[in-house]
Amino acid sequence: MSDDTRSSALTRLFVDRYRELIEGVPDDEPTWVTTGGRAGGLLGSVSGLSAVQASRDFGGTSIASHVEHVRWAIELANGFFEGSTAQPAWSESWQVKTVSKAAWDDLTTRLEDAAARLLVHVEAKQDWGDAMSVTGALASFGHTAYHLGAIRQLRKLVLAPVEAGVGTSAAIGVVHAKVQY
Repeated sequence: MSDDTRSSALTRLFVDRYRELIEGVPDDEPTWVTTGGRAGGLLGSVSGLSAVQASRDFGGTSIASHVEHVRWAIELANGFFEGSTAQPAWSESWQVKTVSKAAWDDLTTRLEDAAARLLVHVEAKQDWGDAMSVTGALASFGHTAYHLGAIRQLRKLVLAPVEAGVGTSAAIGVVHAKVQY
């Protein structure tokens, strides 16, 4: 197998797994990373939530905070593929705490757009022979997966009745959201 063939296969597999993180998978297809069909992906996990639900505070973070943070990080990756060398402060990505309905709609649309652009960039430009490009790809995947898990856990809490500590920050570990990069 040639290096080009291996690289092409790796790119296809990577894009498929990243697409699973973002979009989930159809109910009749097997999964590798997520569960729950389309609802198990990042976009499905935020779909149907109101701005009030997305803004609910859990120890200083919210679903809206995580969505903005992961959207911001995906845009950083898009910038890499577009030739940007900017190194913005990660603390910028945690500025959103609460959102109005219009801001929530805008944020989820911008997340979807950023994620779609990233998949196109990876498909066309990912260089598996460049250490920085590989590191960025793996870090972006892991980072998105982490925040997908956090969003899915917070979603359970905002949709669950508040009883016996369920739905409070005491019921979950909120670690990463407090980290300022």
